[in-house]
Amino acid sequence: MSDAGLASFTVNDLTLALLLTSLIVFAWLAIKSRDIKSFQFQISLFILIMVVGQVIYVLPENFAQIPDSFEDIGYHIHLVSMVFLSVMLWIRFYYSKKSGKKMIENIDEDF
Repeated sequence: MSDAGLASFTVNDLTLALLLTSLIVFAWLAIKSRDIKSFQFQISLFILIMVVGQVIYVLPENFAQIPDSFEDIGYHIHLVSMVFLSVMLWIRFYYSKKSGKKMIENIDEDF
């Protein structure tokens, strides 16, 4: 086995290990927050969905028996995470406007 093949193998394994570690950390944070309406829970859920998509994208590189069509599923899961983030932010924005909370973006134009 060449040095480039060995380095590539260890980098793919390291990537998968780091992704699984982040999956565990953000799952723990989502469980710890316990309130579905909290921003911590929602952003942790978004990151969980994104990491799952990335893990599915990386799996065919590490295991030869998994079909390459898994890569497409990873892209679809990434799309779901982006839609989830967009909907979450729009709903939070809608409810903040509805409740009359002052937004940070409203800066005086005096200076």
